[in-house]
Amino acid sequence: MDPQQYLAQQQELKFAKLQLQIDYLFTNSDFYRDKLIAAGVSDPRDVDSMAAFRALPVMMTKAEHRTSQIDSLAQHGHSFGMHLCAPLDDVIHVAATSGTSGDPTFYTFTRKDQRITHEIFGRLFKMAGIRPGDTVLSGFGLSMWLAGVTVIQALEQYGARPIGVGAEAGVAKILRYIKLTRPRVLFATPSLATHLIERAEAELGQPIGELGIEVLACAGEPGAGIPAVRQRLIDEYGAMVYDFTGGAWHNGTISCNSQRHYGMHYMAEDYCFRYDLVDPETRQPLALEDGAVGEAIHTALEYQAGPAFRAATGDLLKLHVNECPGCGEFGARIDIVGRVDDLLNIKGVKVYPAALKSVVAEFQPDVSGQIQIVLSAPPPRVEPPLQITVELDQAARGVNSVALAERICSRIRELLKVTAEISVVEFGALERSNLKTKMIVIKDN
Repeated sequence: MDPQQYLAQQQELKFAKLQLQIDYLFTNSDFYRDKLIAAGVSDPRDVDSMAAFRALPVMMTKAEHRTSQIDSLAQHGHSFGMHLCAPLDDVIHVAATSGTSGDPTFYTFTRKDQRITHEIFGRLFKMAGIRPGDTVLSGFGLSMWLAGVTVIQALEQYGARPIGVGAEAGVAKILRYIKLTRPRVLFATPSLATHLIERAEAELGQPIGELGIEVLACAGEPGAGIPAVRQRLIDEYGAMVYDFTGGAWHNGTISCNSQRHYGMHYMAEDYCFRYDLVDPETRQPLALEDGAVGEAIHTALEYQAGPAFRAATGDLLKLHVNECPGCGEFGARIDIVGRVDDLLNIKGVKVYPAALKSVVAEFQPDVSGQIQIVLSAPPPRVEPPLQITVELDQAARGVNSVALAERICSRIRELLKVTAEISVVEFGALERSNLKTKMIVIKDN
């Protein structure tokens, strides 16, 4: 199929649902009705095409999401947002962000929302080769995270047998549970998966690859899509590694059964418009075509509780629309290039932390793959040289740190066109996280 023909068909199907969703928002949400009226939409029928929909402004940012929660707590006695469209009594599941930088952001689900979420997760599980009856150990954070209890419920609905030990249990306990329950599948952030490699011998007296894990499903941060990191995970676990996203407002993407990473297949075309790409600075819509790169504006097509409608995610995506080189399937695939608010602008050259991590990972096994970008002020503007701390590998012996730093600097300059200054530290010097590892640290001069 021709890529533009495929996209045109998908847009037609999405728009049929969008018309119903806009009417639902007008009827059930003062929050969204006021936003639409301010954008010149006095009647849902005014949005009469996908082009008209894509021309609408952003109607939800992360800051507005939090403000909506604050206002609803004051006015309605709950923090589920002024954008809550369903009656509170119909909300039967709640998830949230971690709240590490402030109050958590809540995600609410009606029974229908939950059913569709489980359906989309089921598609991801099937793509990853997870079978009903499989033991699946979840190392994602369970404390309200979207990848926590929500995923455990979806696994149960799918017919798998989840072991919900969670990241909060710590590496030693997670390894012990792996040895005791012998899961075929492990869910973990790339940071946790790497940490388990490093600790398995000391905790269990055997490498992680002897514990029987056949499927490693990673989410939450870059890593599973970075070639050197991905290959290390495949080699150490002896498992197929999948990179996926899902949980929020019916989103769902996953890489295929391929040694190489060719992007994540979009598995929720019928429930979510995830690759509505806009220019990250002007927020004007970009032409949707193979190779397009922009900030993703997220709209759920059938969501009832607290829907995403033209929500700015802050994710910068690259869209692929063709036959996947890894599995041969035709459709839309997505690469997460980075976070818009993590962009580093170094004398006009724009770089994302994931790109830096990818370059450093090329130097394994001399390095562990852990890096820390040290800034004197919040991004985006950075005065060169860019300060990066790189950690030696656990097994590295006799490595000339000065020469290694020079080689990494040279490679960064060659590939990313920026000047860096590398500090090489011993293994274990950089803090580990069982959740998402922060790559950027702001330090006062």
